[in-house]
Amino acid sequence: MFQPPVMNGCGMGKKKIGYWLKEGKAKRIEITKIEEILARKYDCDLVSMDGERDSLPRVDAMFHKMSDMMFDARQGKRAAIDQLEKFKKYFKAHEGLPVFDPLSNIETLLDRVLMMEAIQKCSNSCSIDTKFYSCGYHLVESDNVISINEALAAKNFRFPVICKSRIAQGALGHDMSIIFNEEGLKQVKSSNVIVPFIDHDAVLYKVFVCGDKFHVVTRPSITLKKLLSNNINVYNFHSDTVSKVTLDSSQVQEDLCKSSDLSPLSEKCMKLIPEWVKIMRSVLNLSLFGFDIILESGTKKPLSSTSTISLDTTVSK
Repeated sequence: MFQPPVMNGCGMGKKKIGYWLKEGKAKRIEITKIEEILARKYDCDLVSMDGERDSLPRVDAMFHKMSDMMFDARQGKRAAIDQLEKFKKYFKAHEGLPVFDPLSNIETLLDRVLMMEAIQKCSNSCSIDTKFYSCGYHLVESDNVISINEALAAKNFRFPVICKSRIAQGALGHDMSIIFNEEGLKQVKSSNVIVPFIDHDAVLYKVFVCGDKFHVVTRPSITLKKLLSNNINVYNFHSDTVSKVTLDSSQVQEDLCKSSDLSPLSEKCMKLIPEWVKIMRSVLNLSLFGFDIILESGTKKPLSSTSTISLDTTVSK
């Protein structure tokens, strides 16, 4: 859970911690419970920073998830542009305010290519004894199926592969496909990103980071064997509806690993995560974020599930 930073204060009385989250996100992380804990344990008030207000309240520190707002502003949406500009002016007027995280540091999270380059840099920064691996990527530059297939072969990518939008935020950022053969490449578009599908026994480990603290949650992932038995070219899915505790889609449920088959992350890997978190914090210059880990089937080699760095404000349930 979010921990209050050391604050210089904006005056006498209780410290105020501001936050900006979409309404749905605030409900999912149970912001009212966080508010109660901050008041009871730290004598702090939690203050909503509504960007639609005429003026923003003075606070001692702030946390947020503005990545979607930043993406919408890039898409030319006026409301997002206005809100983002208001926050930028606010941060400039209150220089020195602890913000988790600075907007400039979040740019990496909007672009999967930048994200995967950052993951590779983190991997390269690990020692041999603590190393995790990145499975690489291919940025599609042509809609031509033959050219795409040749480019994948040149990088030793074998089917199945995963196709994602280069855009990492918004609804489009969650639309993904598992492609099983050359025929499935027909739906790939220029500027898509393709990564290898690593068989990981349908188990995903989500790591939620808050400063130097972290929490690991084991989640079900898509079962490859079931999909292969269906003899299909492409399996389309929305990543926001998989690997969740509660799912509405019965079809997605059928394609996931059963909860009874989930195994916790090994003690060996758990001991390595503090070093990984330290390196990622340094490379990304972020304090609140999340990333996924998978263990390659058979070898159990740890890999960062490429392009899954995300902005997270609290440990997920």
